[in-house]
Amino acid sequence: MENSGPPISVEKFEDGPVWTIGYLVYRKPAGEAIVIDVPMWSGEKIYRRVRELGLTVKYIVATHGHWDHTGEMRRLKDLTGARVCANVGDEWMMKDPNGMVISPPEKIEPVSIDVPLTDGVRLEFDDAHFEIVHTPGHSAGSVCLYFETEGIIFTGDTLFAGSIGRVDLPTGSMDEISTSITGRLMTLPDQVRIFPGHGPDSTIGKERIGNQFVRMMTGKV
Repeated sequence: MENSGPPISVEKFEDGPVWTIGYLVYRKPAGEAIVIDVPMWSGEKIYRRVRELGLTVKYIVATHGHWDHTGEMRRLKDLTGARVCANVGDEWMMKDPNGMVISPPEKIEPVSIDVPLTDGVRLEFDDAHFEIVHTPGHSAGSVCLYFETEGIIFTGDTLFAGSIGRVDLPTGSMDEISTSITGRLMTLPDQVRIFPGHGPDSTIGKERIGNQFVRMMTGKV
C-alpha cells in the first residue's frame, strides 16, 4: 500500500530521568496529530510545538503504562483535549503511577483511558492511519503502532536498537516478549523503520541480523 499524502513527520521529545522518548506524529502543519508517550517534563515542550505548527492533537497513545512513558500524559490531555489511548492491561499503572514497584522521582498525575486499544484496532488522523499490534512481554498492555503505508513502527519498550525491553517488572514475561518479537515484529519487512521508547532508531532488518536477543529468540545464534 502507498501513502495518500505527504510523508509522515516524526518529531522526538527525549526527556525525563531515564531519557524516554515521546513522539509527535503528523502529516501536515495545521492538521491533526497524535502523540505517542509523554515522558516526564515533556508535556509543555510538546504542547508548544503543537501550537507552533497549528496542529490539533487527536490522540495521545501510551505504548505501555510505565510512568516514564505516561509522566505528563494527563497534563497534555488537559492542554489539548485529546483522547488517551492504551491497552487496558496497563490501566492499573496509569491510574496509580505513584504506587509502582519503582516509584517516580516526583508525583505523577493519574490518567484514565478514553480509547481502549486491542490488537488490530486501526486509528486515523487526517488522511493517515496506523494499526495497533499488541506485544505483551515488557508489560501485559504493551502495544506497538504500525504505519504500514509509511513503513514505520513505534515499538515502545518492546524492541530497541540492539536490545529488548526488560521483563522483570510486574506483568513482564520473557516467554511473551519472545512471542511478540518473533511472531509479530520479525514478520514485518526488513525495511520497516523502528522508533523505540529509548535510544536510536533502527530497522527490522538490522535487528533481525544484529540484535543478539532477537537472534537467540529466533535460533540464529
